[in-house]
Amino acid sequence: MDNEHSQDLAQVPIVTALLRGQYVLCQVDGDMKRITLDNLMNSINFGNEELLREVAWGCPIKQSIQSSQNWGMVGNRDLYAQYKSMVGRYLVKNNGKAAKLSVSNSNVYVDGTPLDASIGHVMVKAPRLYLLYKVDAATNIGYLWGSFLPIGGFYIDLCVGAMLGSIVSGKLVSRPGLVPQTSKRIDEFFAAAQANGARFGLVDYDWAVWNVAMNLFEFGNPNIQANIGNGITGTNSGSDYLTPWSWPVGDTMALGDGCSKVDKAWTTSGGVAVTGACHINFFGQEDPICYWHMMQGVYCGNSGNADQDGSEVFIYKGNRLPTSAELATHPAGEFRQITRPTTEGFIKEMILGPKFDIFASVLGGGAGGDSYWGDYQYHNATGQLVLLGGAASNGSYCGLGYVSSINAWSSAYAIIGSRLAYYGEIDVVDGKDIAAA
Repeated sequence: MDNEHSQDLAQVPIVTALLRGQYVLCQVDGDMKRITLDNLMNSINFGNEELLREVAWGCPIKQSIQSSQNWGMVGNRDLYAQYKSMVGRYLVKNNGKAAKLSVSNSNVYVDGTPLDASIGHVMVKAPRLYLLYKVDAATNIGYLWGSFLPIGGFYIDLCVGAMLGSIVSGKLVSRPGLVPQTSKRIDEFFAAAQANGARFGLVDYDWAVWNVAMNLFEFGNPNIQANIGNGITGTNSGSDYLTPWSWPVGDTMALGDGCSKVDKAWTTSGGVAVTGACHINFFGQEDPICYWHMMQGVYCGNSGNADQDGSEVFIYKGNRLPTSAELATHPAGEFRQITRPTTEGFIKEMILGPKFDIFASVLGGGAGGDSYWGDYQYHNATGQLVLLGGAASNGSYCGLGYVSSINAWSSAYAIIGSRLAYYGEIDVVDGKDIAAA
């Protein structure tokens, strides 16, 4: 570069996305060069792991070679820190206007203005995350890579409720101080989400995959209970499924955007004091585990249907629920299909593959949750509704990969709720301006 146009690269503004034909600067044999994103992706996908380690961060997936959950972390951790710093809580209004909440205390906006959560929803927004899963041919160890640069694979955009959903005046909301809603069918939850506007829905299968990936990137260990805390299940919660659903949400508001916990003292309906219980705060998401969540974007086959044998898992595109005809056959429009087990057990291996699918491929991971993935999964050949997270009584079974697919699509129980999601563009304003925006 000539002096007139030269610039200190450390002072150049950071961007979170580029077009395929735009350029990235790189160093080749000591000289500065340019490469288009298309060619960068091709180079990475053809096995240039050295380049991948420069532009991405990752975790070796040792599910097939060791029971220990200390898998480790690899790649560019500085880039990961940049991505993580952009994940956090916002107050999102129904019109798509949003304001960032304080990183360390969600009761105020980042500009110091006090939060009035009644005007919108407290949500966690994450910028686009590109994920690439590759298996090393020499070692047979898989690696999950993440980046905010296009590295191949696929990507996930995320804007989800910071807490379990409650229903106010027929609308599903994400607000502190409210008791979470249960005993609704998934279509009722979805209708309540859409009452906020067409861009609202429920958390989907991508949300589940993002959570599993970010837990690995943050800790290098798949067991969130070992990484942060047991959750409200504690270590001895017994058979008390219902009590935690009576608590107002929002105990983690003062924790902000981090991965941490706040202790929760409680006693079961049978009078047993629960030990080691806490509310999990996972990148600003309160209690993604130990509460069952209904999810859209995914459903299973039913062996009672003529066109299904019950092993199918259908993952489809769009902010919608499947029709009755789709439930009996397959989704309309764009979808893909994987296979689920029809039994239950601790996860030894997940399917993973090009979309990093978190359904189990091999069960028998060992009791206690302290080996392999550390989570449990329930499956049969007839249930179509997919749930995530676990219940208060499930103890070490719970986790970000704790999937259940044993319930009918029409199920509605007092131990199952859901979480709001937003599937549109966000227009960020200052906290002092959000009320009028």
